[in-house]
Amino acid sequence: MSRLALTRALLLLCTAAAIVALAVHGPIPQDPGYHHFADTRTIAGIPNAWNVLSNLPFLVVGLYGLMRLPRLSVERTRAGYIALCIGIAAVAFGSGAYHWAPSNATLVGDRLPMTVAFMAFFALLLDERVVDDRRHRLLTALLVLGVASVAYWNLTERFGVGDLRPYVLVQFLPMLLVPLILALRPARWLSTRWLVAALAGYALAKALEHFDASVYATLGVVSGHALKHGVAALAALCIVLAVPAQASSVSQSRGRR
Repeated sequence: MSRLALTRALLLLCTAAAIVALAVHGPIPQDPGYHHFADTRTIAGIPNAWNVLSNLPFLVVGLYGLMRLPRLSVERTRAGYIALCIGIAAVAFGSGAYHWAPSNATLVGDRLPMTVAFMAFFALLLDERVVDDRRHRLLTALLVLGVASVAYWNLTERFGVGDLRPYVLVQFLPMLLVPLILALRPARWLSTRWLVAALAGYALAKALEHFDASVYATLGVVSGHALKHGVAALAALCIVLAVPAQASSVSQSRGRR
């Protein structure tokens, strides 16, 4: 069996195992305690100010990514890259609105752009190392699946039988499969170094999110969740930089000097 065939088989096996495990587990409702954050200070009329304002780096990263668009080195990355950058930029607005008034209703706007960014990134990686998809059918399918997972959770919450299982699958399964792909498949155009940095940043961001209150109690100035936003934005920047682009004309002119 070739390494490509082995990779595909392992990805399918892991995906099937995750689906079965979630099916056996049963519905996962949204924990009401999820909306309770350590730092609830109001600053300049902004409730939960640092959790709101700490989302601004996502907008900066998304806009920076779009500025790189004309210089992309590999044309087939264009569609996935655009979806990635738009998703990252939209996180600033969706997450900012959610933290302004945390609730299940505003959480939908928080999760949708994150899911778009996750699925676009995963599509870019699969296209490069696992599946040859020049027509972007994989990207379309993953984006639809991601949006549908959030819509399904929202609908089930409205009917009082909240179920996060599809969302859990589309958010966390790719993060488990990505290291496997990086280990088994050689790079063609995406930078493995930047992708590994992104994974490390993602892991740190999840840790800061988990220890939100502990970090706030220790530092007394900023909470773990606010720091999580900054670290997650840096991880997103690493993914953006992993997509190759030609040097800007400014950089080239400086190099000639």
